[in-house]
Amino acid sequence: MGMENDDRRVRKTKRALRNGLTELMVDKNLRNITVRELTDKVDIHRATFYAHYMDIYDLYEQMENAVVEELNDIIMQNYSKPPIKFYTILFEYIIENKQLCRMLFGTKGEGRFLIRLNSLFEEKCIVTWCKEWGISEVSEELKYNVRYHVQGCLAIISRWVESDFTHPMDVLVKILADIDRSMESYVMKKQKA
Repeated sequence: MGMENDDRRVRKTKRALRNGLTELMVDKNLRNITVRELTDKVDIHRATFYAHYMDIYDLYEQMENAVVEELNDIIMQNYSKPPIKFYTILFEYIIENKQLCRMLFGTKGEGRFLIRLNSLFEEKCIVTWCKEWGISEVSEELKYNVRYHVQGCLAIISRWVESDFTHPMDVLVKILADIDRSMESYVMKKQKA
């Protein structure tokens, strides 16, 4: 019983620190946030912070890693679903994690998140397109098409997050699904040529 209570306290402490960091990053760059400022905000002793993280950057990196892993899981579990369904699931994840996504997609972080996300999405997109569309060879042209497609999708998502989620989610999901259908037609036409 004692071990379970300790685990619960650790989870609660880590959640408080993550939430505190996301709140601070609404107004400040990561490099301008101190451990003292964060621990004062969430009313946790600094020694407790250091029991779990080396510094603010370690906390941020662990948060980023968790989101990249969760998005990877979403992609792997849903890539074969119709685009409307896939993007709905993706956007729902973002809505459920608004503060965290504001922090990671915003300009106050380290900037690595979008680079990592882009690489992840490109890799999964190539695998998906090859499997779903029967493409046997990953040509250089296909890689350019994937880069263009992924960058566009991430730009739409970033804009939505930066605009504080004001545009209706279902409209954006439809836009991305329509783009996917157009991209499929374009790529398939090029493959046959």
